[in-house]
Amino acid sequence: MEERLVIPFAPILVESTRSIGYLFEAAVADIVDNSISAGATEVRIGFMSKDPRWLCIEDNGCGMAADEIENAMRYGSQDPHNTRDKNDLGRFGLGLKMASLSQCRKLTVMSKKDGKTVAASWDLDYIKLKKSWALKVYSKEEMDDLPGFIYLNSLEHGTVVLWQDFDRLEDASANAQKSFDEKIELTRKHLSLVFHRFLADKNPQKRLALYFNGDPVLPMDPFLTRHPSTQPLSEQILRINNEEVRVKPYVLPYPSKLNANDIENMGGKDELRLKQGFYIYRNKRLIVWGTWFRLIRQNELGKLARVRVDIPNSLDSMWEIDIKKSTATLPDCIKKIWQLWSKTQLDEVSVFTNTAVEMFKPMIWSMHGIQLISGELFSIRSIVIFLC
Repeated sequence: MEERLVIPFAPILVESTRSIGYLFEAAVADIVDNSISAGATEVRIGFMSKDPRWLCIEDNGCGMAADEIENAMRYGSQDPHNTRDKNDLGRFGLGLKMASLSQCRKLTVMSKKDGKTVAASWDLDYIKLKKSWALKVYSKEEMDDLPGFIYLNSLEHGTVVLWQDFDRLEDASANAQKSFDEKIELTRKHLSLVFHRFLADKNPQKRLALYFNGDPVLPMDPFLTRHPSTQPLSEQILRINNEEVRVKPYVLPYPSKLNANDIENMGGKDELRLKQGFYIYRNKRLIVWGTWFRLIRQNELGKLARVRVDIPNSLDSMWEIDIKKSTATLPDCIKKIWQLWSKTQLDEVSVFTNTAVEMFKPMIWSMHGIQLISGELFSIRSIVIFLC
């Protein structure tokens, strides 16, 4: 048997992977994931919307040495089958490169660790010129004028991810500056929701501080947990493959009990109906929200129902978490439990008032390797009628 080494042609492969489907806000969120995984408690997103426009994500995480930054810039830098730290938000070892280059043509990463600052860059025009996986490596002097370097230089350790040359945005818009500003505002709202549990962590030492050009980002809590009329229900713990999946439902206050700030936090009254359903969190990071996964239809009566589901990163394959960490699929074993339960409870619909929420029956289930080990079994059918 003859064996040959076939190396992908860099210019074509890199250009092809730019079209994987990242939205601008999802791409930025993917970089923030890396910051959190690196132990950052502060993430600063700086940008210039005028030409030459740029965006940088700065953090005070642990930083990287020269060999680490080279590995981070490698496509497929981590095996998705490896056991990760339970707090790791990464998965495929592709996010830094694919998320960044889906939005820009030049990605530069600067990092500081143990007193040494290193930098490397994927420049698509340079790759095309060299026709190879030519990674640029910069000296400290060459970093001096790059956005984000002043911040990095002020830290003992940290990392800056810099995006430049937004070719697709510029080609698709008659007013690139306006389009860029609109994407920035959308990203601000997106991150305030996706990372709201990090931004509102009760432990000040673990709480994430997030800024856009110096302005702090406040958490957008989809459950309005601090509102006195929000009704949190019993948390359930399911065991799947010896891992815990935590499920906690909420009933939001009726719109008449919400002030203007609450309504704005929910995205407006029209969003109430659209945002009902499951909210899937992977290590506290919101992945998917506002869907019943086709178990039931969205409806007017159920617009106040929200169900928080916490899954560990060890169950990624079961939930089919994608590279962008923006989609997930409800596992068949959980669907079967839902379908079996809903059939037995089809005729039981509880009617709520503001003071009546005790309608869940204690039950223990064991089916297809899933066991309910605490709390009370809840029914979405029981919370779709809410009277005030």
